[in-house]
Amino acid sequence: MTHSNEQIIAYLQGKLTPQERATLLEEAQHDEALSKAIMAQMEISALLFLHESQADVEEGQQQLRTFKTRLRHKRWLHAAKQSWRYAAVLLIGMLTMWFFLPKSTPTKPTLSMQTLRVPYGQHCQMTLPDGSKVWLNANTTLRFATPFVRERRLFLQGEALFDVAKNKQLPFVVTANGVNVEALGTRFHVKNYAGTPLCVSLLRGSVRVFRTEAPRKSVLLQPHESIIATDTGFVALHFDEEMNLWQQGILSFQSASLATIIQELKQYYGVKISIKNRNILQTRYSGRFRTSDGAAEILRVLSCMNGFRVSENKNNNEIIIQ
Repeated sequence: MTHSNEQIIAYLQGKLTPQERATLLEEAQHDEALSKAIMAQMEISALLFLHESQADVEEGQQQLRTFKTRLRHKRWLHAAKQSWRYAAVLLIGMLTMWFFLPKSTPTKPTLSMQTLRVPYGQHCQMTLPDGSKVWLNANTTLRFATPFVRERRLFLQGEALFDVAKNKQLPFVVTANGVNVEALGTRFHVKNYAGTPLCVSLLRGSVRVFRTEAPRKSVLLQPHESIIATDTGFVALHFDEEMNLWQQGILSFQSASLATIIQELKQYYGVKISIKNRNILQTRYSGRFRTSDGAAEILRVLSCMNGFRVSENKNNNEIIIQ
């Protein structure tokens, strides 16, 4: 069976049904040219989304057009050859090839580890090869292998929001600090900065959360539920409706202690904050700030409410509270 360009491109974009995808992959195992063409284009697509320059986009589009042209040429030659044979002869030829010619081993895809790091004070959005969308907060690292074969596994250090494309054939799993978050067609948030408990929040759909060493002891989250990981398991946490405002360049604090706010500012801006008066750390504040304001300016605004002083040592990238 031959395939139209649209079917192959739809496969690369994750738009085929599970049955259509399985049929195409099964035929590719017996068609080395088709298998190599699909793998080559998968590598092009995986590399293209990691580059933002217009030149990369144009190059990827040109390679995609070349790929389509080769497929059309291949199908034309195949159809021309088949038209000279009778059905009986074709059947005998296929049986002869099956019994007497050596079987080709399906080519295994070569996996390539991709790493994306977001610096302090920045955030970004990206689309994975399967169509899933990811928003990464400051001081965050995301790693994953492409192409996705048996699963879509990503390794997270930092904070991210995931909007997962449905694909029951490829489970979507985020691994962070020994905890796995498995999802199917869902939107969820993971926060995993060094020195703070790992937190998982579900906005839509469902996720299963479990430790790598104890997969059977899992927790199933419902929308608008949050949990944190502890040494003994998982504990329910208040769901923060404004947890993802950093996507819009906003830092939001709702009745947060000064100690919590300072920790958030350290994580986002990568600054050192020294505290001379520790008596004020449990004072709580609420408010929204633009990320462009900077850590020192945010603390100066808060100081107007409680009377502490803020100074800077720019040589050491240090903020002093006293």
